[in-house]
Amino acid sequence: MTEWVQWPSWRRLVAIARAPVARSAAATGALAAASLAELVEGLAEYAPEAYPTAVRSITEELLERCAAVAPLISLVNTVYFLLEAGPAALAAELRRVERRMASSAGILARVGAELIEEGCIVLTHGGSGSVQALLAHAAETRRFFVSCLATLPEGEGVELAADLAAAGLAVEVAPDDQVFEILPDVDLVIVGADALGPRRLMSTAGTAALAAETRALGIAFYVLASVDKVLPGPLFERAVRAGRRGGRYEATDLGLITAVVTERGVLDPREAAGLAEDLEVSPLLLEPD
Repeated sequence: MTEWVQWPSWRRLVAIARAPVARSAAATGALAAASLAELVEGLAEYAPEAYPTAVRSITEELLERCAAVAPLISLVNTVYFLLEAGPAALAAELRRVERRMASSAGILARVGAELIEEGCIVLTHGGSGSVQALLAHAAETRRFFVSCLATLPEGEGVELAADLAAAGLAVEVAPDDQVFEILPDVDLVIVGADALGPRRLMSTAGTAALAAETRALGIAFYVLASVDKVLPGPLFERAVRAGRRGGRYEATDLGLITAVVTERGVLDPREAAGLAEDLEVSPLLLEPD
């Protein structure tokens, strides 16, 4: 058996490809970037003849199994652009990506916390780790109430509410079928995005209807999306197809939301769409017509 498939970095990448993603896709992406960098560095030193074959092998598995996980697909796109540049250049870039992904939740929390005012009521849908970090950060300086939709059948909202309550926030779990009764009393809605494309975002099923009703009521609707969840059109559409197959995700028109919270600030829908429009796709990732 080839020696590098026994390395811890390889085993971690296989585990990431084959196991469900935890609530923080950014943390998963940071671990994958670190593991890929470690793998590339190891290949350069101990098995140079295996580069880039070994890297292609594991990134192809990530692409096949994790097409709906935007940070991982963004990472694969980065790898494919730099494979021919050699292991030193690729490893250096992967370390930069690792640091960026690892810091994204904290930055989003600081940027987005400014949206929450003293005494307001916040509604959230799903179980985003970024939303949890934002709410916890905001609660350090002001008091507000959080209503977490249960988000059944997975129950992500129930888990999020338990974590927020443990952190000392005032929070309730609201039944999904009562959301339209609750909305008139809500000051703003904050949800996480699983991917952001040129015209739409992908998030937990039920987000589109919630965004449409929120817009009709004139309530602010904010989406959290780190820059590593921004995908160019072809990769975003691939993510949406993969997400729909499991029935867990759906696409929502960016025109239905108020703004997207990113590490670069709070962007209106047109500015957010521009982030995806500016991205390139490696030719190796383009699907045949």
